[in-house]
Amino acid sequence: MGEKVSWFNTSNEQREYWERLCPPNEYRILSPSSFFTVIPDQLIKKAESIFLVSSGSPQGQILYMANIHRVDSSACAIDQEPFGIVFNGSSPSLQGCLLHHGKWNNRSVEPPQEFWTALNSCGIGNCYPFSEVPSTIAGHVSDLKVKSQHDAFSALVDKLKNKSLIVD
Repeated sequence: MGEKVSWFNTSNEQREYWERLCPPNEYRILSPSSFFTVIPDQLIKKAESIFLVSSGSPQGQILYMANIHRVDSSACAIDQEPFGIVFNGSSPSLQGCLLHHGKWNNRSVEPPQEFWTALNSCGIGNCYPFSEVPSTIAGHVSDLKVKSQHDAFSALVDKLKNKSLIVD
């Protein structure tokens, strides 16, 4: 399956909401039930967790990535589906993008049987450690050592630059 990008109207997004979830230049691992934005509910309901990271100037331009770790039961895998939004000051860009079927390494991982057992017993949501997220639930971006998360961020930056939503 090839890479696909979905674009969403983000004109009603509030920078303050995103900053409460994740301050500038930090990351957080969130429960899907704590995340409300333009991303469709049906995708959030399939999430195991959401990795949120911000990069940029606290007063100027900042990019947020909400990397949705979607449980794909039919493929016995967890996929990363990153969503990106840019704020220039307090104003959001008019569009944010959701990247499906990205091409970076470890975008999809096949968790062990213990994951599926835990999933069946507790439901979706932070019930089993996922190898493509950091071992801590919060930190500074300089402490982020998970390559697939960096690769997802770079893939989003490329898409947003192509739409001229990021100013160099």
